[in-house]
Amino acid sequence: MNFPRGEANITEFIVETDILLALISREDKHHTEVVKLLDKFAGEIQLSPYSLIELDLLLKSEEIIVAESKTFYSLVGKVLKYRQIGLSEIKPEYHGKAWELREKNKELTYFDSLHAAVGLMENLELVSYDKEYTKIEGLKYSPPNKYL
Repeated sequence: MNFPRGEANITEFIVETDILLALISREDKHHTEVVKLLDKFAGEIQLSPYSLIELDLLLKSEEIIVAESKTFYSLVGKVLKYRQIGLSEIKPEYHGKAWELREKNKELTYFDSLHAAVGLMENLELVSYDKEYTKIEGLKYSPPNKYL
């Protein structure tokens, strides 16, 4: 999949929290691969609007430890801007679709259902390392290495 260059706001796929985590942590096993993906599709990728909330809960639960949260989020913002990653807006309809997805897919997590809802409702391919998305009917899903 190669996107046309030079056209404004061409986004064919959306990424979720696992891609963000791999990007911001050099120790993550997928860091190098994610950097290559983002380099290849600079300006053409959106981050799920629920990823920052999920990231916040990971910090609150101390699954991720940072020295100072305000500075951390400032740096995350700078990384997103530098990497030209767009942020999708939150829509109430996504929540309704996510409820429907969780009813049909009992093993689907809360945030995964929200990320999938965005992909389905916006007709965007969801790029993630989470293979759970393969079980969602109608969702276009690919692992990141498909594009490298």
